[in-house]
Amino acid sequence: MSIMLREVRSNVMAGSAAADAAVAVYPYTAKGTLVRAYIENLSAVTANGSNNITVTATQNSTTIFSRATTSDNLAANSCPEQTLGATMIGDKLEVSKGDVILFAVANAGSGIAYELNVVLVYRLEN
Repeated sequence: MSIMLREVRSNVMAGSAAADAAVAVYPYTAKGTLVRAYIENLSAVTANGSNNITVTATQNSTTIFSRATTSDNLAANSCPEQTLGATMIGDKLEVSKGDVILFAVANAGSGIAYELNVVLVYRLEN
């Protein structure tokens, strides 16, 4: 039995002191189980205290992860793995063809500049 991994990624979300969002539809016929989530930074994100962004990903109304950059920066051309939310267990990890996956970036304070993708990696069930 072979293990197949496939990515679902957001469109590029970018802004400066602005929110952005993206939507993806799970395209594969085989059911998928989420195994990893990444933020792919195309440019550096430099936060300072109350001026930051929060990046979230949601599938089937369950938060995959939420990452606030309140006390850390994201280096350009990096792809840090995200910790899955506490409720992402069991069948919450599963998606089927046509399920909607939501991605969002919210700015806090005076806002900061960002340019990023969210990348989700699924193991396909065959």
